[in-house]
Amino acid sequence: MQSVHLGPRPTAWLYATFLPLLFLPEWLEFFELWFQGTIYGHGFLVLGASLYLLFKVRCALYNLAPNPSGIGFLSLLLVSLVMLIAKSADIKTLRLLCLPFLMASWGWAIYGPRFLKLAGVPIGLLIFASPIWDDMSPIFQAITVFVNSLLLQVVGIPADIHELYITIPAGTFFVAGGCSGVRYLMVGLFLAPLYGFLYLPGYKRSLILTVFAALLSMLANWIRVFGIIVIGHVTDMQSSIIEDHEAFGWLTFLAICLVPLFFIARRLEPEANNPTPLELRIQSAVDQEATPLGSRSLSYRAALLASVIVLLVPVTFYSQTVIFEDSNNDWSPSLPVAGEQWRGPLRFATIWSPSFVNPDISAAGTYVSEQLQQVQFQIEAYRQQKQGKELIYYKNNLYDEAEWSLLDQSMVSAPRQNGFGIDRVKETQLVSLEDGRSVLLWSWYRLGDLASASRIEIKLYGGLRGLSGRSNGSFLAIAAECEGRESPDCTEARQSLIRFMSETEYSQ
Repeated sequence: MQSVHLGPRPTAWLYATFLPLLFLPEWLEFFELWFQGTIYGHGFLVLGASLYLLFKVRCALYNLAPNPSGIGFLSLLLVSLVMLIAKSADIKTLRLLCLPFLMASWGWAIYGPRFLKLAGVPIGLLIFASPIWDDMSPIFQAITVFVNSLLLQVVGIPADIHELYITIPAGTFFVAGGCSGVRYLMVGLFLAPLYGFLYLPGYKRSLILTVFAALLSMLANWIRVFGIIVIGHVTDMQSSIIEDHEAFGWLTFLAICLVPLFFIARRLEPEANNPTPLELRIQSAVDQEATPLGSRSLSYRAALLASVIVLLVPVTFYSQTVIFEDSNNDWSPSLPVAGEQWRGPLRFATIWSPSFVNPDISAAGTYVSEQLQQVQFQIEAYRQQKQGKELIYYKNNLYDEAEWSLLDQSMVSAPRQNGFGIDRVKETQLVSLEDGRSVLLWSWYRLGDLASASRIEIKLYGGLRGLSGRSNGSFLAIAAECEGRESPDCTEARQSLIRFMSETEYSQ
């Protein structure tokens, strides 16, 4: 067996310091996500498990002979490009998701597939603590409601199901995002590959264990929600578990998922499991021939090229930000000039107002037609987008939830002939919580020559456009008040919006 020198190689130093420092903002966002979010509170456990596994295979990773992979470099290029676009568009979910793939691709490009066999799972565990899972909550909420409707029928508890609301004689339950079971699913999916990497040979058994983990995690959540509803039914909604069921949920997860999963995992282990599959993989890598000098030189060149590819991501992003930081200061979109059939803009807004964070320009005006139709035009614009000052931002809301309630929302076609260059708009109907009046809104975004109501399209286009430093953009909306309070009729309001768009020219 070859003797193993445990001192760090230059490539190891690059991997241990270069990548974390280069993407420090992403790591800090990970830590903030794990520290503040209840759904991702297990993130530090995932990070600890990932570091532990990497520590276990450190000798094998050190002893890997360089084997530059063309597919690995292609993967690194693609992931780096996606990361660059995500950073430019500030798509947090995509940025954080790219980080483990970037780390794995970097090692794959230099050391080939053997690196993935040793470090792929430890690095990949971070996916189960990345902020992609809560976006799946609506799907799992709907599944949870459907399953519980069946369970309630089986036990004979009468229930009225309306969307995410489950009403029984004792009261009403709302299946919120936290009831979707996504956090239990994440924990189960994290534990399965962790156990498989340590104790199961090959990938087939680990995949089987992962499937069982997913099914048992969802089953545990369905039973948890069902149990809470039954408790509410039996106690006439008087039990404290109705309001505070955090501990009840984890105990259910332990009994329904973790305990059975442990026995399944033990059954999947081979009878003679000493040494373990992980120990065999480590020993196989350690027993490789010593790296020849020529290969070491190749390793350095491959590491340098891979590092340059990764380095281009933050360098390109930050250089563009600095170079074009003040390039949009002269950009000042304003309210449109009224057409011949309209008067305005009158500098007041009485119909509705959005809630946007730190816009550079916020303007509203009311236009009145010859038939006394009233339409409000609203613009919220950003000259230079940056953290906390963004066009597409979770704190930017179409309406203040303390003042308005959503009645309906959908995508509709804009008038074929209009002066705003938009084909489809988002139509939203709101009702005032104060006086019961309803308003109809048409809204969309504009980035340069692109006008779209799709947040995803605007984000992606904004990322590509941001590579040239142009991050200015605006949110546009028109609004009209509907007739009636109890049963509002928005037919006339919709006609007012159609006429305004058809008879008004607008450019930024």
